[in-house]
Amino acid sequence: MRKSFMKSALAFGCALLTALSLTAVTGFAKNYDDEVQSWQLLSRHWDESELKVRFEEFIKDIKEHKGIEDYIVPDISEEEKEAIRNYFRTFEGMKDIRYTYTKMPVLHRVNGTDEYNDLRGIMELKFQTTEAKNKVTEHTVLLKMARLGDAQGLKWKIVGILWKDKGVDVSDVKIYQLDKPKRGEEVCIMTTDAGVIKMRLFPEKAPIAVQNWITLSKQGFYNGTPFARVIKDFVIQGGALDGSGDEAKSSYNGFFVDEVNMELHNFNGALCLGNNGPHTNGNQFYIVQCSKIRNEAALPLLSLPENVKAKYKEVGGIPELDGRYTVLGQVYEGMDVVEKIASQETNQDDAPVSNPILIQNITFQKYR
Repeated sequence: MRKSFMKSALAFGCALLTALSLTAVTGFAKNYDDEVQSWQLLSRHWDESELKVRFEEFIKDIKEHKGIEDYIVPDISEEEKEAIRNYFRTFEGMKDIRYTYTKMPVLHRVNGTDEYNDLRGIMELKFQTTEAKNKVTEHTVLLKMARLGDAQGLKWKIVGILWKDKGVDVSDVKIYQLDKPKRGEEVCIMTTDAGVIKMRLFPEKAPIAVQNWITLSKQGFYNGTPFARVIKDFVIQGGALDGSGDEAKSSYNGFFVDEVNMELHNFNGALCLGNNGPHTNGNQFYIVQCSKIRNEAALPLLSLPENVKAKYKEVGGIPELDGRYTVLGQVYEGMDVVEKIASQETNQDDAPVSNPILIQNITFQKYR
């Protein structure tokens, strides 16, 4: 009995020594992808506040070349750690780097650990860098995260990089869209049953769309047609709407391409083309009627220049439509008419219940 016990103890001792040797060599790297999720959670405001403070400090440490070891989980492989280090090292030499945004859309508990170490998530981190010639780039990276610690303290740490972009140029742009027309500039006069709407056009930035708008208008295409879809604090919409059969009618004998431009935006009063997907522009149009952006908290999600975000906060609009629809003009007089049209009583399909307001005619003249 004693001999058998001694043999077992010896075997155990050998196994332990082997394990300790392997730990010294490999660190027994943990694969967090093997963990089993036990409970999907909703990230709350205190979670978001904790992440914000943590990663503001993280970006500050990168800027000051302090290293990021405290932000990486200690028990992943050295190769995985180096991949994380290498990604963030590339930003250490930038002229400036600053925190923009964090959000954890995926959060869950895992089995097999204690309550201090059982939270995992996928976090979206946005930060901006300023490079030579004051070019501002916004970077977005999705990080696999683990909250680790004990009763003395808890810290969110990076497990790995799930996805990263190449950076988006968000340098300030010239905002001229809301300027008054210049003397001699050709402007658009839309006369409706509710009054007159005057608009600037931007042929330099959206030449195809502007030419189509002018041609159809001069042909009388819009005369006597209704604003068939109106949503208060969103848009008023005209032209051939979905299902009418005339969506593709244009001066180009069919659909034409998008002209999305970083200098033109869906500010309150913007004249834009509606479509059914990429490059399906015809005659459908909308005018933005939204004097205050509906979800200011969503602005950090959009890779827009900071001066554009500031202008949205100032004048209103629908920033989430940017990058999808062609902006070809801007109301400079008659927003009260746009608001009157948007205030009509509508049904569940956003169509006016009775007597929709019609476009009488659209003309063009030189601004004086």
